[in-house]
Amino acid sequence: MRDYFDVHRGDWDGIYSAPAGSLQWRINRRFRRAVWKRMLVALDACTPIEGRSVLDIGCGTGELGLRLAAAGAARVVGIDRAGEMVRTATEHARRRGLSAVCQFVEGEFLTHDFGGETFNYSAALGVLDYVEDSDAFLDRMWALTRDRLIVSLPHSVPPRSWLRRAWHGMHASRLFYYQRREVDAKIARLSPARSEVQTLPGSDRTYVMICDRRPPAGAK
Repeated sequence: MRDYFDVHRGDWDGIYSAPAGSLQWRINRRFRRAVWKRMLVALDACTPIEGRSVLDIGCGTGELGLRLAAAGAARVVGIDRAGEMVRTATEHARRRGLSAVCQFVEGEFLTHDFGGETFNYSAALGVLDYVEDSDAFLDRMWALTRDRLIVSLPHSVPPRSWLRRAWHGMHASRLFYYQRREVDAKIARLSPARSEVQTLPGSDRTYVMICDRRPPAGAK
């Protein structure tokens, strides 16, 4: 799986960097709408951001963390198992003048040593698609989160999901999809103070699960 994302690093980076109106831009808006929309949901969920810390799991080329750093985050840590993704994210941080805030590391999330650090926000977008033990993944993510967790979970919509499974099967990787009841069960297992699920419709339908450790200020 690591090699797959190393090879296709440019495709993922192009989702956010392709010039508006270009062919790649139009293809991404048509066939990868959920990828773009889940990013917008996460950006909105990571508020307030000024002075806060963020853990971006499966950070890819770093776009979420870079945008949050530019918006005022005090510290962003991105982790990804694909070395080329991490190198690209690090270069983007340098070019945007965000290296002092952003740290991107290559590693396995479940075994990486974060040195006892916890984060105001944690996010995992497009990651649980590839995680066999999602409960263990979410348990560790929740343990590292002080305030809010944001995670996306894909829903199977044939025929696209069939084609996607076949494609990844050719690259020796397995995909996992989720029903809404499974998402609700995962929320119940974490037992957050507050939660919500946003459904992003389309042929790439995706759930975005948001869990808070404590009720937001002013909530009744």
